Amino acid sequence: MKESISKRSKKVNQSNIALLVIDVQQGFFGKSTPIYKAEELLQNITSLVDRAHRGGVPVFYVQHSDLRTLVKGSPAWQLHRRLQPLATEGIVHNLHGNADQKTGLEEAMK
Repeated sequence: MKESISKRSKKVNQSNIALLVIDVQQGFFGKSTPIYKAEELLQNITSLVDRAHRGGVPVFYVQHSDLRTLVKGSPAWQLHRRLQPLATEGIVHNLHGNADQKTGLEEAMK
C-alpha cells in the first residue's frame, strides 16, 4: 500500500498545490463544547503551515462570518492567535456554509 501512495504522490503537479486553512477562528475555540483535542489540532495545523512555507506552497485562510457568533471584526471572528498569516497570503472571507461559495477563493487560488 505504501508504494502505491508514494507513486501517486510523485505524479502530483506541484504548481497545483495549496494549503487551505478553513475556519480556524477564536470563536470556535472558546465555545462551551470544546473542540476535540484542540491543542493537537492546532499543533497539526501550524505544522502543516510551516511545512507549506518551507516548501513554497501557497497558504490560503478562509475566515467565516455570520450575524450571531462570528460577527466580522469581533474577537471571536479573528483567526486563532497561533495562526500568523504572511502578508503575501490570501485571506478569504466566507458568509456561506461552503468555503467555495461566493467567496472568491477560486479566483484567489488562480
